[in-house]
Amino acid sequence: MGSDVARTSPDAETCTLQHTSHEVSLGDCRFKLWEVSSLGSMGFFRTLFAKWRLKKSYKKLYKDDGVYLLLYCMRGSRAQRALIRDYKFFTDIVGSTATAAGGTPVAAVVTSLEDYPTDMDEWWVRNKDNLESLGMRFSAHACITSLPDDPHASPAMRARRQRSEQVVRCLIYESYQAGQIPRSSSPTLTL
Repeated sequence: MGSDVARTSPDAETCTLQHTSHEVSLGDCRFKLWEVSSLGSMGFFRTLFAKWRLKKSYKKLYKDDGVYLLLYCMRGSRAQRALIRDYKFFTDIVGSTATAAGGTPVAAVVTSLEDYPTDMDEWWVRNKDNLESLGMRFSAHACITSLPDDPHASPAMRARRQRSEQVVRCLIYESYQAGQIPRSSSPTLTL
């Protein structure tokens, strides 16, 4: 976190086609973040294969390293069918705490809020009930800008980006401290 390692795209096509891990340090703890592709814009057979591969990968991750938090990243726009479908698919695999005791907590990370007029967290206040009515429940949330670091950006935008990075770091670390103890020395998170 704090550096640009994951590919992103404003296009409709999914740019993350493989599950990719990223190692990060928070304080004296090392975490392994796994980036997982959305299933929304794939064709039928690619979606079927991606679902099979995700289930297989998750079972292996859970057995080997333990998975204690799913960060569900979504753009700060209206919930779309693909967003809801992906959420239900992912939470069915991990047995989220919203639906099963002892399941993996699922935290929402709402991105692309750089132009939100006031406090970015206001997005959550306005949209949380709508997400819940669609069956999307989260153990925690972070409302952020995901713009890359730009030394030429305005001081206000740089402050928003810094705050966003800190909010996500705190979300991860506080979830870890809350007792979701992983089975290895390198906790695994899924994005």
